[in-house]
Amino acid sequence: MSTTYTDKIHDIAVNTFEITCYMFPLEEWEMEDADMLEKPDGSSRSVVHFDGAANGGMVIDASEDLLEAIAANMLGVDEASQEEKEGALCEIANIICGNTVPLFARNENICYIRPPRIAKPEEDLDSIFLNMHHEKLQVYLDEGVADISIYYDAEEQ
Repeated sequence: MSTTYTDKIHDIAVNTFEITCYMFPLEEWEMEDADMLEKPDGSSRSVVHFDGAANGGMVIDASEDLLEAIAANMLGVDEASQEEKEGALCEIANIICGNTVPLFARNENICYIRPPRIAKPEEDLDSIFLNMHHEKLQVYLDEGVADISIYYDAEEQ
């Protein structure tokens, strides 16, 4: 994956968090304090598979602080249940993946996005996407950190 794709996916994610959750990326001057933010630990991961013009998947791993804020902001509640948090994370993953897969489509072919799901904490997602290219990026937001992994079959990239 080229830097251009990584940058585009980062922009898609930031835009989605801004519009959907009213969250904003950290400014450059705020990044010096980013080490103090809670990092994702793999316990809250949403997975979205896609196929068609390209095969692969996207995984979004949210820090606990970010997970709580996503659900609260999307639902307009002070505290969300675990089910609501997981549903909100799946929806964010679905939106980001849906806006990302056109980057892989060639010759007017389309990608089909499968329903998002929450990964089990012990689930090894690298083995599910075995032999696919894997790129990872982080999105630092005012409410927390998201790790985004994209897996794709690069045969025709």
